[in-house]
Amino acid sequence: MNTSLFRSQLKSYAIKMGADLVGIASTSQFAEAPKGHSPADLMPNARSVIVLAQRLPRGAFNTHLLTALTLVHQDAMKRLDHIAYKVACFLEDQGGEAIPIPADAPYTDWDESNLHGMGELSHRHAAVAAGLGRLGKNSLLITPDYGNRVNLVSIVTDLEIEPDPPVTSNLCPQGCRLCIDSCPAGALPGDHTVVQKLCRPILNTKLPRGFTVLGCRACRQICPAGGKTNAAAS
Repeated sequence: MNTSLFRSQLKSYAIKMGADLVGIASTSQFAEAPKGHSPADLMPNARSVIVLAQRLPRGAFNTHLLTALTLVHQDAMKRLDHIAYKVACFLEDQGGEAIPIPADAPYTDWDESNLHGMGELSHRHAAVAAGLGRLGKNSLLITPDYGNRVNLVSIVTDLEIEPDPPVTSNLCPQGCRLCIDSCPAGALPGDHTVVQKLCRPILNTKLPRGFTVLGCRACRQICPAGGKTNAAAS
């Protein structure tokens, strides 16, 4: 197999299927993953992790319409799961084996007392390893192209694919506290994590008819690292 050609074909295929960003990480970069949540825990002979991102429209975060924000978020998650499924099939057509990890639910680990859920693999940390961006103080991935307005999904495979270099630029300014100070729940300690027990109760809200929608977007909306699309619009 021509590895360079295959890598290029893989990325082109993922973009064709609808991904906006594609990154590749080596499983050797996941040594600090929580027990049970590393690629090797999911596939003992795993060699690579492919991470896909889909952008979310900037306007969905700037409008008061929680219905619009909820729509684009849910649609992106569904699309990412479908793209991951197609990419996994593409990898297996090339002789490998691949596991698409759900973009969001379902997931196994749940701590009821702390309202803390953990996906089978951290897409955010995988995206950092795959060179798609850096983590912000609010725990969200910040990308050079779209800021934190992306949703993510990952595919674990036993094929060894050349990884992408990490993003080295500081996308989250050291002295910035905008997301921390704007969080109405005080759920951001500023160490790239979020206290889910404080965040979850206000993350979702119900409309008069009973529809559940995303009720808070403060830390995403206020982030000054808007990406190239923000710069172009200003």
